[in-house]
Amino acid sequence: MSFKGGYIGKVLEIDMGSGRVQTWDLPVEMAEMYLGGKGLGARLLYDRLPAGVDPLSSENMLVFATGPMTGSRVPSSGRFEVCTKSPATGFWLDSNAGGSWGPELKYAGYDALVVTGAADKPQVLLIEDDHVELLEAGELWGLDTLATHKRLKEQYSPEHKVTCIGPAGERKANTAGILTEYRSLGRGGCGAVMGSKGLKAIVVRGTGSIEVDDPKLYDLKIREAINELNNNPDTGGGRREFGTNMVLSAMDITGLHPVHNFQKTEFEGTDTVNEFNIARYWKRHRACFGCPIRCSKIAEVDEGPYKGSYTEGPEYEATWAFGAQCGNSVVEAIIEAERLCDEYGLDSISTGNTIGFLMECNQRGLLSQEEMGGLKLEFGNHEAMIQAVHMMGKGEGPGQLWTQGTKALSRQIKGSEDFAINVKGLELPAYDPRGSTGMALAYATSDRGGCHLRSWPIGDELLAAEGRLDPRSWDQKPALVKAQQDWFCLVNCSGLCLFATFALTLTQLTPLFKALTGMDALGDANKLLAIGERVNNLVRLFNLREGLTKADDDLPARFKNEPVPDGPNRGRTVDVAPAVQDYYITRGWDSAGVPTNAILSELGLKGDG
Repeated sequence: MSFKGGYIGKVLEIDMGSGRVQTWDLPVEMAEMYLGGKGLGARLLYDRLPAGVDPLSSENMLVFATGPMTGSRVPSSGRFEVCTKSPATGFWLDSNAGGSWGPELKYAGYDALVVTGAADKPQVLLIEDDHVELLEAGELWGLDTLATHKRLKEQYSPEHKVTCIGPAGERKANTAGILTEYRSLGRGGCGAVMGSKGLKAIVVRGTGSIEVDDPKLYDLKIREAINELNNNPDTGGGRREFGTNMVLSAMDITGLHPVHNFQKTEFEGTDTVNEFNIARYWKRHRACFGCPIRCSKIAEVDEGPYKGSYTEGPEYEATWAFGAQCGNSVVEAIIEAERLCDEYGLDSISTGNTIGFLMECNQRGLLSQEEMGGLKLEFGNHEAMIQAVHMMGKGEGPGQLWTQGTKALSRQIKGSEDFAINVKGLELPAYDPRGSTGMALAYATSDRGGCHLRSWPIGDELLAAEGRLDPRSWDQKPALVKAQQDWFCLVNCSGLCLFATFALTLTQLTPLFKALTGMDALGDANKLLAIGERVNNLVRLFNLREGLTKADDDLPARFKNEPVPDGPNRGRTVDVAPAVQDYYITRGWDSAGVPTNAILSELGLKGDG
């Protein structure tokens, strides 16, 4: 049985230790069961990665996986996933990015790239269709990510697509990400895993194409999808105009925007740090492969101490991480901080979160001047914040320790554990869960730790035009979070951007899957959703094998014990434990959070339990 469309049908595998290059056929049955992207990565890691492997050892794997829609004419289909075991959490990690690298990998003839082993000397992987070669990185090792992109494009061509790490990844920092054509695979330390393998960059150029099974239906459904995206008030309106910062004022007004390391929710800097003022710094819009939304923006500072600083963004999460989280109301400093994270190869959410944590440690008198690297780490001190990013990026002084994240730091700073804001070792993004029971449950049950991209109940609780759910009630939340997690997981297996699904429903996407691939299994909406549920259960088994328990499905003590002191959620705390038990029941798991034989059998995973 062979593929009719959407897939190339080949996986490229590289052993960095031996230099061995091989390709193998992607089984059609695996595509039907797991689709691609996160699903393919989950199947490969679960099958091939022994339990208890050190994430930074040569035994760990990196899987770069596309989906059937990646690189196709389906709008917003430039996404791919990197899957591995996280050095930050010790559990599952997948990180998703757009841009153009994923499509180029498919055009070169591969649905996925599997990287194993570790090189003795830093290497660059060159993929030009069926020509695959490991080359010594030479002077590239030590360069920042932007300089690496520039050097490699000068050496090869502007059409060659680059994925690389910066100095933080080279030093195997827990907060290190991977930059790919100026988009970021940011969370959980995937850049550290790439650095541990001695892999500085992957350069790809492909001249192939993607087949379509039913071109007539495919063209019709693509036109419909583009119309939906252009006419939707989110994807064709606010997100196109303001990017991800379109929700900034809404989060301020509803009391979900965390301030000073989640100590409060009213930020004194909202007059300057808002979507309207940030838009003044944008020079142009930028889109990922095949995307009409154009949510990405290029910002540049024209005057002041940060003159000349530029970044792709600032995105909403970075705006918060280097804004309200650190008490900073200087937009130019936010732009500079995000630029530095991109160059050093640092995850901006974890970096800003960690600096805010250090500022509270200083506020409470828990750090000496030496432990702060001589910096005056106080909320609102944007100069110290920028210097802290430099120290983390370069590994200077205590900066290398800081890049291990808040969980590791809280073990060393006595009295700080209750306000080290992470779940499973991954720092939380920009939503205070005391104002959203749905978000609280989504955080607690996220497979990769503190994350807003496994489920985003805030849309149903606070932003929905009708049928809005009470953000202070637990009613319907376990079912909502479970349903969103399965839907979001399916999207992350497909190669489609999650933002596109704010306009496109499963009813609209199902015929596209069928027209593209010709697979009957992908032309059934219920079977498609079952893929998302299947992958989530397989990842749960992976995490349980790595030692996860129900105690890990919880929130930091601050949210349970400290009422919100201000704003519309004043006086609120949140204890997620009872809802987690209801969530387990909804998932078909037992009271310890272990998938039952019944649900595994239903999903075709009976032999994996």
